[in-house]
Amino acid sequence: MALLEVEDLAVRFYTEAGVVRAVDGLSYTLDRGERLGVVGESGAGKTVAALAVLGLLDDPARIEGDVRFDGESLRAADDDRLRAIRGGRIGMVFQDPEAALNPVYTVGEQVAEAVRAHTDRDGAAARDRAVALLDRVGIPDPATRADQYPHEFSGGMAQRALVAMALAGEPDLLIADEPTTGLDVTVQAQLLELLDDLATDDLAVQLVSHDLGVVAEFCDRVLVMYAGEAVERATVDDLFYEPKHPYTAGLLSAVPRIGADRDRLSSLSGTTPDLSAPPPGCRFHPRCPYAEDVCTKRDPPLVSTDDGDGEPHYAACFAYTGDLDGDLSFSVDVVDDTDDGGADR
Repeated sequence: MALLEVEDLAVRFYTEAGVVRAVDGLSYTLDRGERLGVVGESGAGKTVAALAVLGLLDDPARIEGDVRFDGESLRAADDDRLRAIRGGRIGMVFQDPEAALNPVYTVGEQVAEAVRAHTDRDGAAARDRAVALLDRVGIPDPATRADQYPHEFSGGMAQRALVAMALAGEPDLLIADEPTTGLDVTVQAQLLELLDDLATDDLAVQLVSHDLGVVAEFCDRVLVMYAGEAVERATVDDLFYEPKHPYTAGLLSAVPRIGADRDRLSSLSGTTPDLSAPPPGCRFHPRCPYAEDVCTKRDPPLVSTDDGDGEPHYAACFAYTGDLDGDLSFSVDVVDDTDDGGADR
């Protein structure tokens, strides 16, 4: 049994301007110790889906589908049970540490509060545990830093403090929402190294990101989202070496590479659709160079693209249901050969 099972998840926002279909029919699983990357452009529904899993969306949001954690339905759980799981068995690292940390309390007080809420520690024991967690995430002189306020922390240090808070309940699953956004490349590398150290055989990680390089370096499997839907799901190697969906191929082609022989950078034409009035059929068809008439009429299912050998590879494209007259002819050069015969994505 998978640790996390998301089945047919849908999120609607009912607004005066109409119903926004932010997430539509999303299904995936996450095993213990696994690292899943969820990628896509801004507005793809990555963060909304993560918040929906934890039941953190209020009105005007409406959530449908089922989310099971270790066999227990979170959609059927009452508020008290959800609060025990959130911050306890499931830790969340939010995208913006400046917004997530309370400016009027010290960092140590905020980490200790999470410790008190999800363990049996209190008072001095909670304070000691908070200092230990700050030390675990690589914050120097943690006892002194615990008495400082968020504005005294750099962006990288504040993000580490959020990781410490997420670890307070000794979780089985860590959901990290764009944890490297806004950080310089050196701090990004340090934070990824920290997450790599934390992701043991027991701790699963769901990494939400638009940075394909970060996902390639850290994750085991990748889920690609477009306009609220899953369009591809595969192991990280399969997805980067042999993308099956035109959208994924477009994303990978748009990644700039040092030394690449090209006169100009590649880009995806068009923009993501308005999810209050998404296009009929495949939501990617207005931007897809391979779109045919069937793509404008029906939404393609997420189907297997392989012959059963190796790890499953799924894509939501009519090319794999036999409904396209033409073939997908894209190829993406995203792999550089290294001296030792390996590959550097």
